[in-house]
This record gives sequence, structure tokens and C-alpha cells, in this order.
Amino acid sequence: MNQSITNRQIAFILFGEIVGYGILGLPKGIAEEYGTGAWIGIIIGTIIAIIFTYIITYLGYENHGKTLYEYSEELVGKTITYIFVIFYIVYLFMFFTYAIRIASEVIRLTILINTPSIALSIIFYIVTYYALVKGLRGIARLCEFYGVLIIVGYIFIFFLISTRGNIINIRPIFGTGEIKQYLKFPLATILPFLGIEILTFIPFNKKKNKNVYKYTTLMIAFIGLLYIIEVQACISVMGIDDIVHYWDALIATVRRVDIVWLEFLERLDGLFLSLWIMSIFCTVTIMGYGTVFFTNKIFKKINYNFLAFIIMLISLIVSQLPKTFDQIQYLLDLSSYLGLIPIIIIPLILLIVMKVKKNN
Repeated sequence: MNQSITNRQIAFILFGEIVGYGILGLPKGIAEEYGTGAWIGIIIGTIIAIIFTYIITYLGYENHGKTLYEYSEELVGKTITYIFVIFYIVYLFMFFTYAIRIASEVIRLTILINTPSIALSIIFYIVTYYALVKGLRGIARLCEFYGVLIIVGYIFIFFLISTRGNIINIRPIFGTGEIKQYLKFPLATILPFLGIEILTFIPFNKKKNKNVYKYTTLMIAFIGLLYIIEVQACISVMGIDDIVHYWDALIATVRRVDIVWLEFLERLDGLFLSLWIMSIFCTVTIMGYGTVFFTNKIFKKINYNFLAFIIMLISLIVSQLPKTFDQIQYLLDLSSYLGLIPIIIIPLILLIVMKVKKNN
């Protein structure tokens, strides 16, 4: 099956994967870490994300038409590759499983109060499965279409939030911390960029994806800019002392903003939640595809569509095991920290081995 996609589609897949669940809690996490100097922390996190995006893109581009499974096998052997792939499968499975559950809980608590979360989860899984069987190219077209709507919608909402903010709330602009505070390893700003690992299961074509470096790095830079606009807008409305008390700081901010002249859009939370559901759907679909893709590399004799159905079914069962919102949040945070291995450690190992082999 031809799964090659265009540079633009790769960029929008990257956007769809990264800007999903994490955008809700980003203002709280970054404000706790950096205060009013949050924008500096996001810039640092963006630079780090761009570096590792470039590394993963380089690995895929230099190994024409191959995904991580193929070029890792050539570089470090089959056994170590299996270990790497298992890390990816566990991380991707955990994240998309609990992202669906927490998205269902958020929808239930905000707009569909009397609807059981399991019913919402089942709908998510049915639609996600339908997208998975369309393959990477189908998912890419979906992310491209949704991505444009999400970007335009988010910029519109963040702009409106900013008009209701108070500039005093974002002062001092450079924060109150010391320089060393910004130079330490910023987990709070790295975690919102989880998702760049999707580049490991996209086969690059050197002719078709000639300028892929530009597209992937510019998309990460754009996401970083979008994060800065979001966080500064939320802080300007809520203030540092208030925003740190809200897990869903973005929703809390949106609900405080009334735009009378918008008439039917006077309440922004409905519009935001519609866009956020699109974002979550893109995220879980891409991660679900990655889970099935890597699992299919280990169990090559199993039909892709059947394997996707089995994984979705297992995921649905596992997603219902946590009983409280805090348990779901804990498992989602755990999977986020686990994601640092396939995003940072594994690509670095493969890059070093690849450079050593090329120089010998």
C-alpha cells in the first residue's frame, strides 16, 4: 500500500498530533513553572522540540521510504529494534487510550452532563476505527482539513480572549525568576510538544518530500507561537495567582469571556469545545494508527484492519479501568513522561549509531 504523503500533509499531521489534549492544561503548567515569564519557557521548549523534530526528520529522510522499524533494524539489529518498538507501542497505546477517556469525561462534564462517559468513548472508538482503516493517507487528508479549521478557530478565540485581558496581569514581562530557572531542563514546556514521534512511522520520499525539513520545523515553530499567544491571553484574563488552580485553565478562561457583539457566539466555550474535540480526534487517530502500525510490524501475519479492531476493543476496555478523574489524569501524565523515551532517547541512539556507521 502506498502511504507516501505530501510535505503539507506531514506538517498538518504533526499539528494534529501535538495540539490536542495538552492545550487545556498548558497555561496552568507553564504558569506554575515560570510565572509571567511563561513565554520565555515556551520559546526554550520550542527550540528543544525543533532540534528533536529535525533529528527524527533526518533519520526518516536519510532512510528513504523506510520507517523507524526498518532503519532501526539495519542500525542496531532486530532484538534492540523490538525493544524500541515496544516502547512506542506502550506509550502510544496508553496515551490515546486515556486521551479518549479524559476527552469523554470533559465532554460529559461540560456539555453532555447526563450522557455516560462510556457511551461517548464508544462513539470515539467507532469513528477512530473508521479513520484508521483508511490508512495514513486518509488520516493525512483529515488532519489537513481539520487543521485549517482548528488553526483559524484557535487564533480567533485567543484574539478575543486577549481583548478582555488586563496587561497588568502579564507583568513583569520577563518574570520574577533568576536566569538559571529558564536554563534548567524544562519538562513543563517539553511535554506540550509530545507528538513529534509520529514522524518515525511516516515513510519519507526523497523526491516527493524534498523540503520536508522546512515544513516540520516551521510547524513546530508555529505551534510554539500559538502556545505563547494562548498562555499570555489566559494569564491576561485570569492572572497568575488564579490560573494555577485550574487544571483546564483554557476552558476556565474561555468561560469568563463574554463577547456581546458576537450575538450567537456570545459564549465562546461552545465554539472552543467543538474545535478541541476536532483536535482530540486528530490526536487519538494518529496515535491509534501508530499503535496499530508498530504492532503490525511485530505480528506481520495479522490483517491490519482486524488488528486495528482488536486494539480498539482492548483500548476501550482498558480506558474504563480508572474509576476517578484523578486516576485518569495520573495515567495520562505517566504516559506523557514515558513519551520522552521515544521522542528523545531512542532517536538520539539511532542518530549516533547512524553517524558512527557512516564514518566507518
